[in-house]
Amino acid sequence: MEKLGLDYLDLYLIHWPNPKPLRENDKWKTRNAEVWRAMEDLYKEGKIRAIGVSNFLPHHLDALFETARVIPAVNQVRLAPGVYQEEVVTYCREKGILLEAWGPFGQGELFDKKEVQEIADKHGKSVAQIALAWSLAEEFLPLPKSVTASRIKSNLDCFGIELSKEEREVLKTISVISGAPRVDEMDF
Repeated sequence: MEKLGLDYLDLYLIHWPNPKPLRENDKWKTRNAEVWRAMEDLYKEGKIRAIGVSNFLPHHLDALFETARVIPAVNQVRLAPGVYQEEVVTYCREKGILLEAWGPFGQGELFDKKEVQEIADKHGKSVAQIALAWSLAEEFLPLPKSVTASRIKSNLDCFGIELSKEEREVLKTISVISGAPRVDEMDF
């Protein structure tokens, strides 16, 4: 925080639940408990406004809850049209954990999908705006990435788009190649 020139952080996350070197004998569980305890202390001291996790599946959260005193405010997971991690979504909603959707544009695949373009055309919006509107309709907090000022500004024009139940279902179930990461099998 000193290097950043800040008195507090708005949000701090454990990025990955089980790095490969910690998978043997479930060492990741102990590591997460220790890191989470330190984050809870900083949270209680007011140095961090909210604490959360990223890429945690229900079994990772269950392990964390064995010692946690504070429920994660956020679970930042891959959610996008065509990438609907139903088990994670249901679990986090039951626990009151906000789902933050990283990669809400589907790693770019959505821009080539005819069905998404048709929905965008019907609403007079871009594919990106439709993807963001879908995230918001699903009560996910989308985390879009762009370095282009005009696209960043355009992305903000996603509010107020009313997608029908049918449109939301098309977007939810659209076929994409890049799905959710296989967290327990990643090579890092």
